[in-house]
Amino acid sequence: MKEARLYITHFHKCAFCKHWYDPTNSHIRPKNQRTQLWEFDEKAKSYCEIKRVDKSADYGCMEFEGKV
Repeated sequence: MKEARLYITHFHKCAFCKHWYDPTNSHIRPKNQRTQLWEFDEKAKSYCEIKRVDKSADYGCMEFEGKV
């Protein structure tokens, strides 16, 4: 599992989008909630309800809506 860390207020990755199907949020976890630093599995893939295809967790798009 490859992981990356990012500030969710600056980057809009699919792993943090409510349209990316991950109901248990198993591919994301907070690293430091005070600074909003999160970790996510870059190699995870799941279904995007907007694009209707499987997308990698590190992709992004204009229809991003945060789930955290």
